[in-house]
Formats: sequence, C-alpha cells, structure tokens
Amino acid sequence: MADQKIDMCQREAEEVTVLMKNNVVKVLEREGKLANLEVRSDELKSMASDFQKTARTVERKTRWEKWRWYFICGAIVLVIVIIIIIILAVQFGGGGGEAPSNPTNP
Repeated sequence: MADQKIDMCQREAEEVTVLMKNNVVKVLEREGKLANLEVRSDELKSMASDFQKTARTVERKTRWEKWRWYFICGAIVLVIVIIIIIILAVQFGGGGGEAPSNPTNP
C-alpha cells in the first residue's frame, strides 16, 4: 500500500512537472509574441508620425494654393479698377487747365 501511494505521488509529481514545463513554454511563446507586438507598435507609431507630417505639409500647400488664387483675383480686380479710374479721369478731366480759344468773343 505504501508503494502505491509513493507511485501515485510520483505520477502526480510527473504530471505537475509536465504541466509546469508546458506553462514555461507558453510563457516563452507569449514573451516572443509580446516582443513582436512591441516592434509592430513602434513601427505604427513611426508611420503615424510620418503621416501627420505629410498631412501638415499637404494642408499648408493647399492653403497656400487657395490664398494664391485669392491674391491673383484681387490683383486682377485692382488693375481693372485702376484702369477704369484712369479712363474716367481722361474722359472727364481731359481739358481741365486750358481755356478754350474762341477768337470771335472779345
């Protein structure tokens, strides 16, 4: 009977040893997976930073293009207004300083 108890204890100890070995293997596998996830997360962080920089650059470029067209249109309108003012000044103020010469009136 004592031999049966010793054999049973040895079997249980062997089962526990097998379970512990399996647990150690699983822990090592998880460690590898965690290291892989950490590397991937660092890569994603780097890619997100690059994307953010590119997005800012594109935003600045499109903003400048929009404002450039506003400046161009404003300059064209300003030139047209100046031309109209010059034409009106020449039309209505063309002979402002000279008296008309009329020899019949004394």
